[in-house]
Amino acid sequence: MLETVPAKAAPDNGVWCDLHQARPRGLLPEAERRRVAAFVSTVPEWGGVVLVVGDVSHWVQVSAGEIVSFQSFLTGRLAAALGAEAAPDETALADAMSQPERLAGMLRSAEVSGESGVALGALIGAELAATRAFWLGADVRLIGEGRLGEAYETALRAQAAWVTRA
Repeated sequence: MLETVPAKAAPDNGVWCDLHQARPRGLLPEAERRRVAAFVSTVPEWGGVVLVVGDVSHWVQVSAGEIVSFQSFLTGRLAAALGAEAAPDETALADAMSQPERLAGMLRSAEVSGESGVALGALIGAELAATRAFWLGADVRLIGEGRLGEAYETALRAQAAWVTRA
């Protein structure tokens, strides 16, 4: 069963399901919706962006307890496939943010040189470039653990974004 956004973070009827979005086409799995709802339940009138980091990252716009829209990225999955385990390289992050169209070439260079930090920096940089409208000037609450959660937090702070761990 699917529910379409906008939708309450926690369903009124108690029946949890994935959230669907037509544009951009997306699916927010029930597990991630529950994580967003758990945070929103602590601050019901809050508005901003919840970033859920994992195998797939989800940028979820929330207003007054409702999920208004979201966008998802395969950054975590791509990083794992490329063996990008080192801390993200700051130069690669900045380069990918300013020229995201060069991502594929940057990843190949990182692969050839064996610099996994360059690969992770480029992947996160390209994602931040694509999601600038989500985080620029917004209150971002990050839900994510481990190396990847830390990498996103560091990258957002380097952009002077308002990011707090949720």
